[in-house]
Amino acid sequence: MAWDAAVDGCAGGERLRAAVASVRSELRAQGLALKTSCQVSQGALAVQVQVVDGLRASKVLRGPLADGEAVDMGTPAGVASANAASHNTDLSPDVQHNRQWLRALMARHQFDNLPDAWWRFAQKAAPQPALAEVDLAAR
Repeated sequence: MAWDAAVDGCAGGERLRAAVASVRSELRAQGLALKTSCQVSQGALAVQVQVVDGLRASKVLRGPLADGEAVDMGTPAGVASANAASHNTDLSPDVQHNRQWLRALMARHQFDNLPDAWWRFAQKAAPQPALAEVDLAAR
């Protein structure tokens, strides 16, 4: 899988770019970086979190946090396997914590974790305006 910093080839346009930029900003403050890969055929975004500053990252994550390395999520990002399933409980407490942290981080930025892999996310649908917000004068 080719990891990239851009999401230009992904479906979702500006809304997706803004959401990913927001995730990256939050991660940067925690000593982490986000790599992405579009999975257009599945309508998903694959993610990998890398350690930039292990000391800062240790405030939110567990396990080995070597600078320049991927965060330990139990399996490599982008590799389909039974252990990659999002809610697999057959993993160390550190890995379970890291996966739960990633799901919560991505949810704050309007992404849902897909059940087949901890690293696969889909952007939540744009909220529809409430009926009271629709301009009825246009009728």
